[in-house]
Amino acid sequence: MRRPACFALALLALGVLPPAVGADDASYPSHPIRVIVPWPAGGVADSGTRRVAAIMEKTLGARMIVDNRPGASGQIATEYVAKAAADGYTILSGDIATHALNACVFASLRAHPLNDFEPITLRNRGPMLLVVNAASQIKSLDDLVKRSLAEPDGLPYASPGLGTLQHLHTERLIQATGAKLRPVLFKGEAPGILDVAGGQLPVMMTFPSVALPHIQSGKLRAIAVTAKKRVPALPDTPTFNELGRPELETYGWGAFFAPKGTPRPILDKLSAAMAKASEDTSLRAFTATFGAEPAHSTPDETRAWVRSEIDRLCVITKRLGIRLEP
Repeated sequence: MRRPACFALALLALGVLPPAVGADDASYPSHPIRVIVPWPAGGVADSGTRRVAAIMEKTLGARMIVDNRPGASGQIATEYVAKAAADGYTILSGDIATHALNACVFASLRAHPLNDFEPITLRNRGPMLLVVNAASQIKSLDDLVKRSLAEPDGLPYASPGLGTLQHLHTERLIQATGAKLRPVLFKGEAPGILDVAGGQLPVMMTFPSVALPHIQSGKLRAIAVTAKKRVPALPDTPTFNELGRPELETYGWGAFFAPKGTPRPILDKLSAAMAKASEDTSLRAFTATFGAEPAHSTPDETRAWVRSEIDRLCVITKRLGIRLEP
């Protein structure tokens, strides 16, 4: 009995036989999966990941433990996962910032969004809103363009930071419509939206999760949404498609990623669990509260999506000359 076993081990060492991962893949997961979130606890990315994980673990038959590792625009978390064992037990709850924007705005990255990861599946997708102060006379996109052109220096708009999706998409709006807008930079969405709601600034491109409470309180007015279809929470707000600007359709998104080299059967199992979770009515109700919806995709579809998002966003950052030090 010893000789065949030794012979097989020798062949394996020489690379003649493939490593015996099949049995491990079939039993996956056999213990808890750590889900690394690049952002602080309590935010939308964190709460959304926790809800998804709680549903997915029922399908997978193993716990999914959420671990927040914020910092460096998400790069602390991405580096940590990229260096983890490629066994499916440490995955990243990434998003458009960690896996698209960072590749476009930073001169160097601690982990490359495609070269150092195996994409698993999209997790959610949601549009942005163009909002103005509710007391403003700006009630449509045409009003905004006309008003901006009437101002010698253009209209100031609130931006949550250089190179953010909100900033880049406002610049796309400027290019598409000819509006004359200039950014006022804030450290995050919250202070920017408060200035627009308070009337200190007239306009902002922002996410529904931030804007909806102020819209519902009567302080903000939404004049356009970047989705293909209208947002259920704002049925009277037209899409940019309806306004003749289909090129302004865009979304923020979240996705799961595994370290490079994670076996495909494991990726497929996680992707299938997300596909099932996306049908959960409670998850759909939760994401609808901030204008988004659950999403899912195969690993190949996810890779193609991330690559297309990097290509799309890098065109804008190059045109604007945005390059940041990590």
